[in-house]
Amino acid sequence: MHLLIIACTCLSQGTHSTKTISEVSGTGRKPYKQKGTGRARHGTLRGCQFRGGATMHGPKPRSHAFKLQKKVRRLGLKIALSARTAEGKLCIFEDLEVPSHKTKNIVQYIKQMDDTKKILLVDGGDIDKKLKLATQNLHYVNVIPSIGLNVYSILQHDTLVMTRDAINRIVERMHTPISR
Repeated sequence: MHLLIIACTCLSQGTHSTKTISEVSGTGRKPYKQKGTGRARHGTLRGCQFRGGATMHGPKPRSHAFKLQKKVRRLGLKIALSARTAEGKLCIFEDLEVPSHKTKNIVQYIKQMDDTKKILLVDGGDIDKKLKLATQNLHYVNVIPSIGLNVYSILQHDTLVMTRDAINRIVERMHTPISR
């Protein structure tokens, strides 16, 4: 499970960047003579110790990739789903259709559930447009398709609400042979 969480956190873009001495804008002229001024010797005003200067050993764009085997990812998903089932925090419905796109309908359903702080709704196929509109204003409710379900999202939410179609698709995904 720990490896899967590390893998999910390593999906960051890695586009952070700072400028080195060769990239920063400015002159390369020596600011004052080497000796006789009583001041420290400097070769450029764009060094890291000056305002507007370079950053030494700063971040550069890189890949944070962390590769995991498919069987490890599958095992982690099985363990996370089993843990939610053992806690009694897994609810199964036939479908997640809502009568209206109003948020108050979803809020009423959530109030009926006891001891829920964050809810993850997992739909089998494409997400229903009404359901998406009804939940987009609630910061504690997330809706994802079954193909997007991962260990990190299960662990972030304390209650998991799934459709039968989503469960069937996940079981099918678990039982397909791993191609090498």
